Amino acid sequence: MSTPSRGGDQALLLPVTGEGGQAPHDRESGPRKGRAHLTHVDLMRVVAFLAVVLVHVSGTTYPFPGAAPSFGQLMLHSMRMVFFFVSTFVLFYAWYDRPLHPGRFIGRRLRLIGIPYLAWSVAYWSLGDRWRIAHDPGAALHDLRDVVVWGGAWYHLYFLLVSLQVAVLFPLFRLLVRRTRGRHGRLIAGAAALQAASLAVVFAPDPLGWAPAEFYREHGFAFFPTYAFFLVAGALAAVHFDAFHHWVSTHTRLCAGAVVAVLAVTYGAFRGNMADGMSPVAASNALQPVSLLWGAAVVWGLYTLCARWAAHGAPGRAAVAGGVDIAFGIYLVHPMVLRLLEMSGFAAWLPLPPLPATLVLWGIVAGLSGAAAYLIGRSPASLLVGRERRPAAKPAGHRVRRHATAAL
Repeated sequence: MSTPSRGGDQALLLPVTGEGGQAPHDRESGPRKGRAHLTHVDLMRVVAFLAVVLVHVSGTTYPFPGAAPSFGQLMLHSMRMVFFFVSTFVLFYAWYDRPLHPGRFIGRRLRLIGIPYLAWSVAYWSLGDRWRIAHDPGAALHDLRDVVVWGGAWYHLYFLLVSLQVAVLFPLFRLLVRRTRGRHGRLIAGAAALQAASLAVVFAPDPLGWAPAEFYREHGFAFFPTYAFFLVAGALAAVHFDAFHHWVSTHTRLCAGAVVAVLAVTYGAFRGNMADGMSPVAASNALQPVSLLWGAAVVWGLYTLCARWAAHGAPGRAAVAGGVDIAFGIYLVHPMVLRLLEMSGFAAWLPLPPLPATLVLWGIVAGLSGAAAYLIGRSPASLLVGRERRPAAKPAGHRVRRHATAAL
């Protein structure tokens, strides 16, 4: 996954301050000296993954939601924008001014993202296409081909497909950011325009009458232009980290006001879509044009809150670090856990009103998914959750003997 975990260079989340507590240089004015850990970015990732589990669980406890639950889901859908912002933030923070061998970089990313994508696509296809697999294997294999190509085996796997595109294009993406140095305002504006146009096509309620537009209307959820603003914003926030972090940290009141204002605009768009005849579910679609504004407000707000948490000593940082370690695995596993709980009848059995049932089921799904992710990540099948298995540590005596021999 392009949002790295805490092992190897998958976890290169770099410092708020450099060595000796000095602020690191802007990425464009020279390399930094220190490489501590950006704890507040860890917290952003954990919050985003838990929010995704919550929105999927609420789709079970509110199977035909009214306006209020649907608007709640629309607000939580913004976490996909957080994912993409953090993904490119981490990549550029780690690799913008380091030597890069494109073949090795892409190959490693394809292994850490591509293997989980293929494996979980097959797993979810097996779960969702059980009848065809048993009664019409030919049609089932045709389904498998389609879901692998378009990221449709289950509702969350689009993220891995877009992450694969980011990984393959990263050397060119980095070159673009470097070549547009001094014109990054135009770059981010162009990315916003590209994403706005993509969202308008994807969310179009009626056929557009042009084959390329119809193609993108159907499959655009799995292509990087649909998330272009957040991918570019994450990259530029990392490249200009000092200026970005300082500005965010000194404009918290502006951030709060902006989040409230954009929330009002988002609610107005939601109600307007319903007034035009959309169902609450359709009006809460994650890829409507207003998601560009709401997603930006959420990224800004969440970054601000997490930065303030880190500035006040980062209480609970050990728990956050543990959450980061299994976050990608939770993302991959939780829809399977949720579906199995639905199939067993447990989700429907919960003798609670919808809101408390949502919270209880959320805790159960997150807990079971976390346990599964932890166990898989420490097994020979660790690549299934995007982790390279770490070699067992050699005994201290062996290391002493090896170093002594090397000194002779």
